[in-house]
Amino acid sequence: MSSPPIEKALRTIEAEENPTKSENQAGSEPARQKWYEWFAPTDTPAERRLILKLDGLIIVFVFLAHWAKVLDSSATSTAYVSGMKEDLKLYGNQLNYLQTVYMVGFITMQIPLTLLMTRCPVNYFLPAADLLWGVFTLAQYKASNVTQLYALRFFVGALGGFFFPAVQWYLGSWYKRSELSRRGAIFFIASQVGSMSSGYIQAGAYARLNGRYGVEGWRWLYIICFACTIPIAFLGLCVLPSTPDKCNSRFLTVDEVRLAQERMASENREARQPFTKSRVLQILKGWRLWILVAFAFFFSQADGVSSNSGLPIWLKQEGYSVESINTLTTVSPAVTIVASVICGVLADVYDAKASLIAATAALNIFACIVLAIWNVPVGLKFFAFFLSGTANGIAAIIYAWANEICAHSAEERALVISAMNTIGNTFGAWIPLFVWKTVDAPRYLIGYNWTIALDVCMLVVLAVLCQFWAREKKRSHA
Repeated sequence: MSSPPIEKALRTIEAEENPTKSENQAGSEPARQKWYEWFAPTDTPAERRLILKLDGLIIVFVFLAHWAKVLDSSATSTAYVSGMKEDLKLYGNQLNYLQTVYMVGFITMQIPLTLLMTRCPVNYFLPAADLLWGVFTLAQYKASNVTQLYALRFFVGALGGFFFPAVQWYLGSWYKRSELSRRGAIFFIASQVGSMSSGYIQAGAYARLNGRYGVEGWRWLYIICFACTIPIAFLGLCVLPSTPDKCNSRFLTVDEVRLAQERMASENREARQPFTKSRVLQILKGWRLWILVAFAFFFSQADGVSSNSGLPIWLKQEGYSVESINTLTTVSPAVTIVASVICGVLADVYDAKASLIAATAALNIFACIVLAIWNVPVGLKFFAFFLSGTANGIAAIIYAWANEICAHSAEERALVISAMNTIGNTFGAWIPLFVWKTVDAPRYLIGYNWTIALDVCMLVVLAVLCQFWAREKKRSHA
């Protein structure tokens, strides 16, 4: 249950985000559709055609590209146990080192590449990065020693790591705040679909292609990742529009580009400006960067129950078959998909971002309390494990909110969104080593209590964020 300060903050932000019709002007609350409607009641026929075009040109590509990247993230672990270890003579902690090198590229290049993208035509930058990512992924199949793999994994991490924050920024350049959460949810669930399908794809590929044309099965995994990526990258090169301020899409008319610019102007969403020293200093001095990054830190670590191996290890201890374990563990990502869709729709329809975040944190706290107690009925334990899958369901609305809060500056949006994701991944790379220790499995007592603390802290930062945002909106309406 939310504490009084948090409830007060939520009431404040809801009051600020629902002005009367007389206040409904540029930058104020837009008219919103019902949950089952795709368009707002005020959308003109021309706007509806534009929105459908954008969904077909942008959302389809980013969903497929995100799905393809998840295949690679699991390919190395699968390849390791499918013959790569013996072929390349990988021993000791070299698999961990490969993951570490990947994360170094992933983390260190997120902010620089996201900011670089704001200086370039996005419709070429994103697909070109995907093409290079596919080439480096394919090159791994030719690796003859671990040193080559280290170099390749760094570039794969660098070229894939910035994709998530870059797409969040890109979506914020085209869609209104009443449209962003659902599109962000569709983009986000691609990772869950990828995690559910990657095991089946890789297992089938290994079983059918091992030894084909003299190529070992583990090498085929990288070839398949490449084969999935390249067509998607070319699709992006063909269909993606750049940003409305500098758009030369063959699929959007001049009138549609002008309409897109007007839509963004009505949201106070500014076009790209020169990235000067004074602008950087202004961003660093503002509250948005620091509070949103702090919020992202607590959110990014709070999915520990679903991202660690407590459920499958517990099921194995209970004597479940391998088939049952593989089936039951797909429930958590399925819950995440459902939660993401529900949160995305409700956030767009009711602008209930703060309430949804608070409710999700409360559900995760309940699940972790049950798991920390541990000695509970089996049905309740299953329920807690599955309920924890909702923790990631708010990812889309958090980044949609960041797009809205930083709408006045394209450069600040890029810096804040990439910093939020970078901080989350940086701490997520090493904190689990101390909190989610394998020796504690499946009753990760430290991990479950750590997650409770994270969610409580997230609620506190949420209250602070609501207060700052409400104050800023009041100033803008004054």
